[in-house]
Amino acid sequence: MSVICKFVPTLVSSVCRLSPRSFSLSSAARRTFEPDYLDSAVPPVPTYPPLNIQISGYDFCILESFQSYVHNLAENMGINVEDAWITPAKSYKVSTYHEGGTRVKTDYSLNMYERNVQIVNLRSVDAPILIDTICAALPEGVRLSVHNHEQEHYEARFIPDPFINSVRQELNEGNEKLEAARAEKEALTATKTARKQALLLKSLDEDE
Repeated sequence: MSVICKFVPTLVSSVCRLSPRSFSLSSAARRTFEPDYLDSAVPPVPTYPPLNIQISGYDFCILESFQSYVHNLAENMGINVEDAWITPAKSYKVSTYHEGGTRVKTDYSLNMYERNVQIVNLRSVDAPILIDTICAALPEGVRLSVHNHEQEHYEARFIPDPFINSVRQELNEGNEKLEAARAEKEALTATKTARKQALLLKSLDEDE
């Protein structure tokens, strides 16, 4: 018994010295540990389909600088920039008239330039911040439009080719003729079927 009594205080003291450290480590680990199922329980943030940020204006230099700003802003926010392209400029002729008359006073030739920045997988929580920041920094005389990407937006970047346009028009006309012929054939078939059914019903009535 004397031997046991000598070793027990030593054991207790050693346990007391080690227990605070062990408790602090376990509590720290318990504070930082997060089960995997907690992440799966969080609902996903919805995203937008591919969007085109379209800017247009009459000043080429300002438009180039602002397109670079929009591109860098989206990338710095962690938004995926899929593509950026230039649309051919559109030329307009503007005339001013003398007051109270129809005689032309001055003619002006204006070029409307356009730039597009396409972004993908834009989160709904990032969209308001991005659009508000762009609107706040929008230079004077520059127009802004944010819309879904369509096939016509892709084709607008190329200079029209008269030969390709004529071929495309012929194909469209051919498809319309085929659709009209198919509809006429279906109508004729339906008429023949109705006529046969009427003759069959008439023959059955006569047999009775």
